[in-house]
Amino acid sequence: MPFDYDKLIYGYQKLLDSEATQKTQQWWERYLKGVIRFRGVGIPKNRELLTTWRERHGIDTWPLENQLELALRFFSQPVAEDKLAGILFIQNFLYDKLPWRTLLRRYSEVYEKGWIFDWNTCDWFCVRVLGPTIEEVGDECARAVASWSRAANLWQARSSVVSFVNLAAEEAYRPYIEEACAVLLGRDERFAKTAVGWILREISKHDGAFVISFVDRHLNLFSKESLGNALKYFDGQRKQACLQEFALLKRSQSP
Repeated sequence: MPFDYDKLIYGYQKLLDSEATQKTQQWWERYLKGVIRFRGVGIPKNRELLTTWRERHGIDTWPLENQLELALRFFSQPVAEDKLAGILFIQNFLYDKLPWRTLLRRYSEVYEKGWIFDWNTCDWFCVRVLGPTIEEVGDECARAVASWSRAANLWQARSSVVSFVNLAAEEAYRPYIEEACAVLLGRDERFAKTAVGWILREISKHDGAFVISFVDRHLNLFSKESLGNALKYFDGQRKQACLQEFALLKRSQSP
C-alpha cells in the first residue's frame, strides 16, 4: 500500500488555508513576535479539521507506524498550524499506542532536524504530547525525557523540564526535574533558563521548600527573568529578599 505523505499534507494545508482568517494570523504573529509564520487557524478548528480529514482519507486504518510517520512529517513544514497538526495527531491518536522508547527516538529526530525551532511549538509539544506520555508510562519515561537536558539542541533541552509542567505535583519526578534544571541553568540561552523558572513556579504551588532550596543552591546561574518567574507565587517578603540577594550577587560578579 503506497503512502503519499506529501500529497496528503499538501491537501491538509489547503484545508487550513480555507479556514484561515487574517485576524487570527495577525494575533498569533504579534504574540510570537514573528518567530514563526502562522496561517490564521485556531487550535479547535485545526483539531476538528484533522479528525475529519484523517477519517475521510482512511488514515485511521493505516498501520500505526505509518500514521506516526505522517504526523512527524507535519513538523517539517515551516508554518505553525502545520506543526500543530502533527502535535494534535500524536496527542489524539498515537502517543499511547506505540512503544514509548520508539516514540522518544522519533521525537529526538524531529529536534535534531531542526523542525522545532520556536518556543511556542516546543511548549505545545511538551504539554500536549510529552507530558501525557510521561504520565502514561511513568518513571522510566520521565527519566529519559529529563536526560534531554544535555541535548545539544536548545529546544530538546528545554523540553526536558517543560514536559513536567502539568505533573508538578508528582514528587516522584522531582529528582529528575532537579537534575535537569541544574543542567539547563548552566546554559547561556534565554529559553533554557526560562524553562527552569516555569517548572519551579509550578512546583512552588505544591512544594515551596523544594523551590527555595534549589534557588539557594543555584542562585548565581539564574537570569533575573527566570528567577522572578520561579518566585512568582511566594510572599512578597521572601521573594524580595531573594531578588535583593540575587542583585547583590550579580553586582559582585561585574568586572
